[in-house]
Amino acid sequence: MSNDDHPGTNTPPQAEQWVPPSGTPPIPQPASARPHARRRGRPVLLAALLTFAVLAAFFGIRQLTQTLGGQDPHHSFTSTPTVGYSGAATSTGAISPAWASGVETAWRIPFPSSQYGPRALTTVEGTTLYVLFENPDHASHQATVAAFDISSEQPRELWRTTGSLPESFGRPNFVSFADQFIVGSIVIDKATGAQSLAPWEGSEALAVVDGLVVACDGKQACSGWTQESSSWVRRWETTTASQEGGLRRSTMLTYPDTPVIGTGEHQSVVLPVDSPTHLVQLLDPRTGQVTDAASASPFRDRDNNVVSFAIASDGIVAFNDDLVVAYDADGFITGVHSYEKSLRRPTRDGRVPSTSELTDFLVGGLPAWSNAVVTAQTGAVALTVTPSDGSPAFDLDPANNDQYHSSPFWPSEVRASADVSVVFVESVEANTTGNRYFFDTASGQGHGSAEFHDAEDLSWAFDDLAIGVTIDGVVAFTPKAS
Repeated sequence: MSNDDHPGTNTPPQAEQWVPPSGTPPIPQPASARPHARRRGRPVLLAALLTFAVLAAFFGIRQLTQTLGGQDPHHSFTSTPTVGYSGAATSTGAISPAWASGVETAWRIPFPSSQYGPRALTTVEGTTLYVLFENPDHASHQATVAAFDISSEQPRELWRTTGSLPESFGRPNFVSFADQFIVGSIVIDKATGAQSLAPWEGSEALAVVDGLVVACDGKQACSGWTQESSSWVRRWETTTASQEGGLRRSTMLTYPDTPVIGTGEHQSVVLPVDSPTHLVQLLDPRTGQVTDAASASPFRDRDNNVVSFAIASDGIVAFNDDLVVAYDADGFITGVHSYEKSLRRPTRDGRVPSTSELTDFLVGGLPAWSNAVVTAQTGAVALTVTPSDGSPAFDLDPANNDQYHSSPFWPSEVRASADVSVVFVESVEANTTGNRYFFDTASGQGHGSAEFHDAEDLSWAFDDLAIGVTIDGVVAFTPKAS
C-alpha cells in the first residue's frame, strides 16, 4: 500500500383518485365555503374591484414566472389526460430514438401527500415498479409500499402493504437483497410486500455484497449484517471518519447506482467522508476493515483546488483542475495523469466505466463506455455533442425548445440513443429548478412538458418510459405518438 493510502480503524392506477389502504386515514378534503348574505351598495363594488385586482396581479405574476421558465412546484396535473404506455418494455440502457417526437404523460399513480411532505421513493426491477411513501400524517409513523406491473398500457397493482416507519428515516435508496428490498432499515418482501424492521434503526443500508448488508449511520459508524433463519446477525461494527453520505459527487460522470467497486475478494464499499486527508474510505464488506483512499496530498500544492472523485467499476478516480489520480478497489494508486478542467459530460447509457476508461476520457479521449459526450460551451448558451463512434460533432441550442424556456443550460445528466438521433439533457442552474429536454438532433428542437419539468427523482424503467415523482404521486412519461 502506498504512503498516501493507509488502513484506518476498523387502485387501480387507472383511477385518478387514490384508494387508501386499510387502516389509513382518509385524505382530508377542504370544507365547503359557507354562503354569505348579500350586501348591496358601494362597499360591495369596492370589494369586488379589489378582489379582481388581486386575482389579476396573482395570475399575471404567475404567467410571467412561467414565461421566464419558472414553474409552480405544487401545480397539480392529475386532472389532465394520459395516453398509456404502448412500448415493448425493454431496457438496453440507452434511450429510444422515439423520443424525437416529444414527451407525453403515460400514466399516473396518485397517493396521499401533504403540500411539502416527503415524496415517494421508487425503484424498478424488471417490469415491476416498487413504490414506498410515508403516511402524510407523520404522527402515525407508517409507510405504505406497493408493487405494480408496468409492462402494459396502464400499471397493474400487484400488492400493497402498510407497516411501521422508523423514527429516523430520510430518503434512502432501495437496496436489493435476494427476494427482498431494504430501504433504510425497512425490509420488504418482493413477492408479497410483507414489511419488517431491521435491527440497525438509525443507520441506512448502503449495499449488499455476498449476502452481507452494509449499513452506515451517516455519522461515524458502519456495521455488517447477515440474515440467518429470518433473524439478523451482526458480523462486524467499525468506526469511520465523518461520513458525507450519498454518491452525489460522482454522479455527473459515471452515474453509479451502487457504491460497490471491484470483484471477488477485491470488492469494497465506497464511503465518501469529510476528512482533511482523504476523500473516501473503502469498507471491506466481509470484515468491516476501513482503508483510507483518494489522498488529498497530491493536490495540496495547487491553488483554488476543488478535488472531486468518480466511482468506476473497479476503483475510483480523484481529480481537480489539473491532476487525475486513479485507485483500485483496495485503495492503491494505479495511475497519475495531467488533467485540464473540462465541462464534458459522457452520456448515461447503461454501464459504469473502468478506471482506465474514465482516465482516458478525463485526459481528452472519447467515452468508450457511452454513446456520446455533451459539452457546454462558454456561457452555457450552446451544447456540443460528440458521438463516441467518431461521427462529426454537432451543436444544439437549448433555447430551441417547445416549452419557451431560455436560460443558461449546464448539463447535470445526459443520455443518448444508440444512433445519437436523440439526446436527452437535464440542466442544473443557479437561480431556477433547471429543465430537461429530449433533443431531436435532426431538427435541433428540444421537447419537454410542464409535468416532465416538475417531476423529481427521474428514473428510467425502459428505453421509452421514464418515471418521476411529484406532489400528486408517481408519474410516467413516454414518447409522443408520431
